Order: sequence, then structure tokens, then C-alpha cells
Amino acid sequence: MNYRAAIWFPIGLLAALAGLSLWLQYALQAPSTENPLTRKHIADYIVENFSATRTDLAGKPENTLRARKTEHFLDDDTTQLEAPDFTAFDKQGGTVNVRSAHGFVSSKGDIIIFTGKVILVRDLHDAQGPLTLTTEYLKVIPKQHLMLSNRPVLVQGKNIVIHAGALQLNSQTRELLLSHHVKTHYEPIH
Repeated sequence: MNYRAAIWFPIGLLAALAGLSLWLQYALQAPSTENPLTRKHIADYIVENFSATRTDLAGKPENTLRARKTEHFLDDDTTQLEAPDFTAFDKQGGTVNVRSAHGFVSSKGDIIIFTGKVILVRDLHDAQGPLTLTTEYLKVIPKQHLMLSNRPVLVQGKNIVIHAGALQLNSQTRELLLSHHVKTHYEPIH
């Protein structure tokens, strides 16, 4: 009987160690019970007085983005902006400027969302005078020169006031498309 105990003891010990090792491996790799929606959204870096300029191949500025404060988040690779200020330049030397209380830059940097009191001013140097648009939400796609809003918009210019439910503005062609219950008050120039 001593020979049988001598054979089964090491085999039992190895089986117990293998079982313990397997349990330890699964315990360490167990999926997190934390809800992915409640994961921490913590900034990995913060920049104050942020300023960036995108240029064309000739070095001429296409647009600038400034903000009082930017916070980048590693978990979704997005950036939040405090007091953002965006300016797009067209080929004729005109500008479109957008300011708001808050902003958001997508992970690829191809979309900028402005929220809060959004003020868009088109061409301070235009012969017809500046055109000011006010809304609560504006989506800017800089590479396509598009500015979009699906929220109520107030447009004010020289002798004109327009209310609309949505807008689309091309900052290069300066075409403004207003839609959804557009109401206009126009005073003719005397």
C-alpha cells in the first residue's frame, strides 16, 4: 500500500496545483462587472488658452480654432472646449466666425460641435454689412466648409431679420440655406 500512496500523492498534488492555477487565471481575467456607461471620463490632458491654425499647401490659413480651455479624454479620444472661437477664411478674404459657451471636437478632429449661445458672424467686411446668426447648436465640418444646425436660428443683417428652424452655410461659397418655418422681416433701403 505504500507504493500506491507514493504514486497517488504527487498526482493529487499536481492536480490540486493545476486546479488552483486555472482558478487563479480565470479570477484575474474575469470580465469587469462595471457598467461601460459608468466608466470614468477623466481628462488625460488640459490646455488653457488653446490656439490652432489649419493651413493649405501654400501656407495660407484655412481656419483657426481657439478656446479658453480644452480637455482631452483618452477613453473616447474626444476634446471638450470652453469658450471656443472658430474662424474660417474663404478664398476672397472673407471670414465666418463662430463663438459659443461650449464646444466638442470629435475623435478624428473632423467635426466641431458648438453649444450654448452660439453666435456666427459672416463677413464683417462684406459690402452688405455683417450677417449674424444666433442658435443653441451648430455643427461645423471644416474640411467640407459646412456649418449646420437643426435648431431654431435667428438671422440678423442690415435691414433684415429672419427666423428659421434649421440652417446650412457653406463658408467658401457663402451660400446660406434656411429651412423649417422661415419667417422674414425685411425693411427696404431708402
